Amino acid sequence: MSSKEKLLKLNLGCGFHAYPGWLNVDKQESCDPDMQVDLEETPWPWDENSVGEVRLIHTLEHLGSDPRVFVSVMKELYRVCRHGAHIHIVAAHPRHESFLCDPTATRPVTVSSMQYFDKQINNEWKARGSTNTPLALYEDFDFRLVNFKLILDENFTRHAMAKKWNNRDLRTNINLYNNAIAATEIHLVVVKDKEDARFALATPLNLEPFLMYVHQDLNRDRLVSASIAQSGQWEATESTVVSKVVTKLAADKKRFSVMNLGANIGWYALLCARASANVVVDAYEPVPENVAIFKKSVELNGFDDRINVNELAISDKDETLELTLAPQSPALARLKPIEEIKDATKIQVKADCLDNIFKGKKLTTMPELLIMDVAGCEQKVLNGASKVFERGWRPIIFTEFSPAALNAIGEEFTMFKKLAELKYQFFVISPSALNLSPLTLAQIDKYYVDLNKPKARDRYLNIVAIPEGVDVKALIA
Repeated sequence: MSSKEKLLKLNLGCGFHAYPGWLNVDKQESCDPDMQVDLEETPWPWDENSVGEVRLIHTLEHLGSDPRVFVSVMKELYRVCRHGAHIHIVAAHPRHESFLCDPTATRPVTVSSMQYFDKQINNEWKARGSTNTPLALYEDFDFRLVNFKLILDENFTRHAMAKKWNNRDLRTNINLYNNAIAATEIHLVVVKDKEDARFALATPLNLEPFLMYVHQDLNRDRLVSASIAQSGQWEATESTVVSKVVTKLAADKKRFSVMNLGANIGWYALLCARASANVVVDAYEPVPENVAIFKKSVELNGFDDRINVNELAISDKDETLELTLAPQSPALARLKPIEEIKDATKIQVKADCLDNIFKGKKLTTMPELLIMDVAGCEQKVLNGASKVFERGWRPIIFTEFSPAALNAIGEEFTMFKKLAELKYQFFVISPSALNLSPLTLAQIDKYYVDLNKPKARDRYLNIVAIPEGVDVKALIA
């Protein structure tokens, strides 16, 4: 199935909890499902590779008291799902009364039990001579375990807080007592094709989790890819503010346009597209291997018609640039390193300026939000947008502010002064709270001096520039 065809989103065993936009399926007529299907009877009434997302919320533990039936359910789930399909499971924990007291709960569904359906884990068992049954190898299916969470019982949580248990105490008592864990939340991805990138579950704080690709070797990108793979997040506070702003601004519009410069593997572009169904993103990234991974994530999420990925650097003119790739994280590039790096790799990339990109375009069709993380080239980007600003373009701007990186490029530092002349006001995203704190030009100039000092060169701020007339408080309320 091509990425442009509509993939099904199945809510299997929906009960009385239907989700808009999903095909809600249950065998009980009294639940009023969209389709009445007994999942233990195979084959299911959906085509091979026709499903992109599946929810099994308190469903899987009720299926297949006979192991052969349960395996046939998993085989059928694998058949109907396409490569990269996201399987979201929530199951009552087998040592909780919600499982023990339910006469229809037939089998434990835990992180450990799902490992039997993961070929990668099965092959590890095989290599070390484990006696675990390698079901994924026997049945030739592969559900990759990408993320899980234990949901603690509310009474147990209150007791733990009252006793002021530390993590060690918590683990000990979870193992000792029933009714400690209420449920297990598990995220699987269906693997059918050869992998040249790693699946990761993105878990932004105020949006539904979604799958994306990151670098297969996390040493290629020890910042963005590693953070997403290990924690499900990148710049959690900043991302939450961005997604809240996008959701609010897009709420009453048919189309809301975002431009993402220095998009890397696509975190912020995907976040914006996830925040609202009417968001479109023009993304620019010059490093080819990042672009390749980004495009895979766009296809995986079905955003081909809403995210446009351009392999291009944005600077102050149409030119070819030489970028330096850092040996410790080769997917990250700088126009000029802060200090000379031994054995650094150089690549040639095409660049252009916003004045050229927007030439002839109407202001009403131009991006209303600009997100920039261009490794110190922010000044050059704004220098190359002078004509379009003169025409009246006034997007909200989220920008990384790294004085050491800006200084390394060698441009005169005037970007915030120029924006102030265009009636912009400035705010810093608080790292400890989801709010915006006002910044004056004098404060920004002081930060520029202080963060250029040798001991502070790795530090940066995330600044929001908001044009005159925008209700700042309403953006993040």
